[in-house]
Amino acid sequence: MKNKTFTTSSLVFLVAVLPLAPLGAVQRGGESSIDAQADRILREMGEYLKTAEEFSFRADVAYDEIVGEQMILFGGVAQISVRRPNRFNAEFNGDQRQTRVVFDGKTVTLFNAAKNLYAVTEAPPEIDGALDHFFELYGSSVPLADLVYADPYRTLIENVETGFVVGKHAVNGTRCHHLAFTQEGIDWQIWIEDGPRPVPRKLVITYIDEPGSPQYIAEVSDWNFQPRLSDHYFTFRPPAGSDEIEFLPPQERTPPSEEDNP
Repeated sequence: MKNKTFTTSSLVFLVAVLPLAPLGAVQRGGESSIDAQADRILREMGEYLKTAEEFSFRADVAYDEIVGEQMILFGGVAQISVRRPNRFNAEFNGDQRQTRVVFDGKTVTLFNAAKNLYAVTEAPPEIDGALDHFFELYGSSVPLADLVYADPYRTLIENVETGFVVGKHAVNGTRCHHLAFTQEGIDWQIWIEDGPRPVPRKLVITYIDEPGSPQYIAEVSDWNFQPRLSDHYFTFRPPAGSDEIEFLPPQERTPPSEEDNP
């Protein structure tokens, strides 16, 4: 999983099975130790999503944020649609933000529905490059984006130090492989459906280096691998009365309540 700066302003998003790995630990670079079964299950999930040309899913998101001296839980619902290699649409309706991000193969648009403002930036022609460009421009990223990259397994595993299988546990009645991983700055867990369709059903991240160790939790549902979305769905059309503004570099931004950047 990519190390991320977790900010609520970017909560809009938030994968041919390979041969089984041998039993024992998988050593990576001489520094990490990942249980082979955990590695295999995560790889199978990544390969399953990797081969999908088009898919959509819903994520019910909850996240901690310190307000004053107290940890407060906020939440929202994300709806994500992907058409590889060069289209995505992500909408988030939550306690603190109502936003939409659209990539049409040429540009990425961020729309703030509450303020009726949008910003547009040119982007590389495929999803991976567009996401990287957008997150670099916006100054932060979110965990669910890892599922949208062309190779979700590689994105998730690249910084992992340890990993193991916790057991088989249900998420909303669906039996899942429950995996746990560690890497610098975060501990994270993922629940992957047990069966012929190894999709992720839940993701929990604990930011162990942050005060109070806040968590990000996403329950993922409504997986659809034949959404039949038209090009119109991946095209942003400014709503009536909306205004276009420019992205500000992260270091120039003021707190969200004091500025107009979406």
